[in-house]
Amino acid sequence: MTRVVLALLVVTAVAHADVVSQPRTATASFDPNTVYKIPRGTGPTSGPAEALVTVVDWSDYACGYCNRAQEALDRLDRLYPGQIRWVHRILPLDDDNTIAAEAALAAAAQGRFRPMHARLYAVRGHVDRADVELIAQELGLDMIRFRAELDSGVWRKEIASDVSDAEQLGITGTPTFFVNGRPVHGSQPLKVFADTVDQELVRANVARAAHPADLYAALVADGKTAADAAPNANNDPGDLSPNQAYKVGLGLPGHQLGPDDALVTIIEFSDFQCPYCAKEAPVLAKLHQKYGDQVRIIYRHMAMSFHRYASVAAEAGVAAAEQGKFWAFHDQLFSHFGHLTRADLETFAQASGVEMTAFKAALDQRRYRDAVVAETAAAEALGVDGTPTMFINGQPVSGARDEENLSRLVDAMLAHAKEAVARGVNPHDLYAMVMSMALGDERADPSAIPDASASAGGHLELRSDDRARAVNAACRRHDGARAQKLANTLEGDAKHRAAAVCSGEGIDLP
Repeated sequence: MTRVVLALLVVTAVAHADVVSQPRTATASFDPNTVYKIPRGTGPTSGPAEALVTVVDWSDYACGYCNRAQEALDRLDRLYPGQIRWVHRILPLDDDNTIAAEAALAAAAQGRFRPMHARLYAVRGHVDRADVELIAQELGLDMIRFRAELDSGVWRKEIASDVSDAEQLGITGTPTFFVNGRPVHGSQPLKVFADTVDQELVRANVARAAHPADLYAALVADGKTAADAAPNANNDPGDLSPNQAYKVGLGLPGHQLGPDDALVTIIEFSDFQCPYCAKEAPVLAKLHQKYGDQVRIIYRHMAMSFHRYASVAAEAGVAAAEQGKFWAFHDQLFSHFGHLTRADLETFAQASGVEMTAFKAALDQRRYRDAVVAETAAAEALGVDGTPTMFINGQPVSGARDEENLSRLVDAMLAHAKEAVARGVNPHDLYAMVMSMALGDERADPSAIPDASASAGGHLELRSDDRARAVNAACRRHDGARAQKLANTLEGDAKHRAAAVCSGEGIDLP
């Protein structure tokens, strides 16, 4: 089973040191369920100043765990666009080598922190003076000012202040994050960050109702002032339970095989470059033949970052789905597994009956890149840690399974479904009933979860934030008509955030 992270990043039941680089000796840690009074400092910030959630992190460019955390942070920002303010603080692994941090702060002074930040992580902080000057030139910085600030060491005072605050708080390792004052230790799965942000959004909305002058200050005002938990305190990502149903939406349009009133719904998170997914594809095809209209199969994209061609192959899949050709294209890719160059994708698309002008344009423009990233992020935020992972009527099944094993699971679900139908439940409503009692959240497109009126074409009555997510999802797949329809009832911050996302996709909301 292809894993989202390598073994070094697995965090369940491991020591704090396994996810955090520790330049100093830890005597205490931070309780993940406690709020701490964390100062913002004067470091670089990004995101709206009025954001409901502020994430303060201490990190270092030479820290491998900090580097590995960047993908989760980027996806977190995509899941909560406009809702997070980021504050970057520094805790050097080597007090005598701060050139990367100084370069980042000098770039921030010229409004170019984020691109410098990304470049420094791309080279894992392995830079000298000549290297940072070259990067600064490439970013178009004022080199006279940049060099003068490095020569004078003007930014070392700010770094020393960050170190001093970290020492007073009891922070001993990097990365250490505080989400509205609540700690997230090290390079954690996206689920840990997303769950914490969800909880803090609720708390922040309550606090905002009192109209505090500084929302963040109000949220951390009564927090503890230093580490006070056991040194091995850690965040628990929680494993998916095979005996529990989870909220999993029906994914992107055109990715369904089987009728809406099927008694069993199998949703598979898969990756076109994953060999185990290729092994599972013919098994699912046999299940489709065996059970016919009793089962529907839905493919959802989880493009692993360490698979070079996975993302563009997934984007090609979405482009084929827009023309109603996803499953033909899917079968071509898995029957020719390992052939995923641009030329291969075009060959398979043509063999699938796809109109090639629109298909090529979609790939050239990376038209569905954001939609694929959102699907992948939603899977990780739910707790899916590898491909293939299937949800059979909401219950997770990890890894590739043979036909016999999978048939036993489907038979058991069919028996329960038939009992419900015998009691008078409309088959159209079965999956909606399961979802109404399921755990977790569908963070890509909540409108893809049907409600109990699904037989009449209805969907869940969405909360404001979920509706904004559904609008974002429509814009990311360039469905302007649906985005505008969903956005009609949005108001205030939710509408503003959705408008910003959609504008980036070239869609203006009403």
